[in-house]
Amino acid sequence: MKFKKAYLAAGATLALALFVSACGSDSGGSGGGGDDTITVAVAGPMTGDNGIYGQDQLSGVQFAAKEINDSGGIPDGPLKGKKIKVVKFDDVADPNQGASVAQKICDDTSIMAVFGHSNSSVTLAAEPIYERCGVPLFVSYSSNPEITAELHENLFRTLIDDAKMGSEMASFSHDQLGFKKVGVIASDDDYGDGLKTNFNKTAEEIGLDVAKTVTTSAKQKDFTPQLTELRNAGADSLVLLNTYTDAALQIKQADAMGWDVPIFVTPGSNSPELVKIAGEKAAEGTIVAAVFDPNSSEPGPAKFVNDFTAANGKGPGESAAMSYDSFYVFLTSLEKGAKDRKSVIEKSAEIGTFTLPIRGELMFNETHEPTVVPGKPAQILLQVKDGQIGSYAG
Repeated sequence: MKFKKAYLAAGATLALALFVSACGSDSGGSGGGGDDTITVAVAGPMTGDNGIYGQDQLSGVQFAAKEINDSGGIPDGPLKGKKIKVVKFDDVADPNQGASVAQKICDDTSIMAVFGHSNSSVTLAAEPIYERCGVPLFVSYSSNPEITAELHENLFRTLIDDAKMGSEMASFSHDQLGFKKVGVIASDDDYGDGLKTNFNKTAEEIGLDVAKTVTTSAKQKDFTPQLTELRNAGADSLVLLNTYTDAALQIKQADAMGWDVPIFVTPGSNSPELVKIAGEKAAEGTIVAAVFDPNSSEPGPAKFVNDFTAANGKGPGESAAMSYDSFYVFLTSLEKGAKDRKSVIEKSAEIGTFTLPIRGELMFNETHEPTVVPGKPAQILLQVKDGQIGSYAG
């Protein structure tokens, strides 16, 4: 797996520099917001191009906390009846800032657990700091496989990784979408690298022809050169392995070129912002791989969408749904007896198979990576129709 050396070096350097200041202490007794409350943090990009992910993640945790608080507080365990306070930290999708945020959270012993970060590179930079400090880290939207390649006792991820996402997207492309000769665009970061590696690996195994794979640089806005390269290579379809900020512009620019081919995007593009930026005309028909279906009629997702929309005046984004689910793993640890950072880690590790409000049953493997209960798909297909991301038309 390829990683951005500057990101990892920055995180590692800052982690070592900050280690002396705070991470050597036993944090088993820390984590509380006062006599009547406990405090949790949400860390992610609250501003900038990736701000929608952090804001959505924050809204999911805030909504879950509101549900608990409105029903009388934590329902069971030694902290029964206590209310939950949510504080936020902006990492601006930058590994250096993510490491700094992690240290601030470590130093604030009132914070019992953290939900974050949205970007894989930031999570990879921040996790060593949380681990040394003994802060429970619930990861709901960073999907690079390296995050759970080995056991970090304090880290619990509730989202499938890029290996599964990329592989399944290749299978979808071949088996359900009928793509014959795919053009692949991947962002030059940990998210794009993980997806690209596993998409192309599975494509080769199942006989899906990849016309060409190209990468894009950070903050790039004009993707015409890459699109032209793929069209000249004879691609009859596009797979965009990035987030909505890039994918939307690529969809818009392909349309401006008059290149009308099926387009398939990742769960990182499952946001109304995709259509808003690309434009309804260009985005029409775009197929979206998703781990959350806001249009589901199943009781858990439907209730969440209805209640969230009523409380917030708008529907939830995918990262809001994922962080909401992740919060309930934390809550389960409290109900099972956790009362501080150390025991949250211990009790979360003991959960095994757990039932999430939206996605139902999942279970942690030996590195705290989620494993879908056999018989359940990891992703679903959605599609843009009339300016909305809805059910896949087939």
